[in-house]
Amino acid sequence: MSQHPRFVNWDELPYEQWREGDRFGSSEQNLGRAAGSARIGLRRETVPSGRQSGPQHAHMAEEELFIVLKGRGSVLHGKESISVRSGDILSYPAGTGLAHAFVADAGEELEFLSIGERNPDDVVIYPNSGKVLVNSLKDSAGEQGIVGRLTETGYWDGEH
Repeated sequence: MSQHPRFVNWDELPYEQWREGDRFGSSEQNLGRAAGSARIGLRRETVPSGRQSGPQHAHMAEEELFIVLKGRGSVLHGKESISVRSGDILSYPAGTGLAHAFVADAGEELEFLSIGERNPDDVVIYPNSGKVLVNSLKDSAGEQGIVGRLTETGYWDGEH
């Protein structure tokens, strides 16, 4: 069988590992990009025991779907922490403001698939740090959206 450039097998793709301090880190495979997907993201992610998948966040314009493949842990779900295990499927529709992140806090690795839209106009809210990411505004390298602090104020503040 000839190989089609959009057919891949995850056993043949490298993992990208990252760590941030003592709390965050994972190993990831960007399956969607490897297969040539333009509008839908698909990642396979493994969070080592004791680590969190990233900062808790909520997407305003992108829907996400997660499928837990292996292990047990928790998902930070708004202000709650909910146990998850292999076979669980979680949906985070766009615009709900429901922040989420996975934590491998059950003494084992937690592996899951994340499926989501690639919306260039997405805005991501990070409630624990008061940050906001605006994808449509690129940084000086043109690689990622601009991240800034979100300060609550009145609608007309600073307009007069």
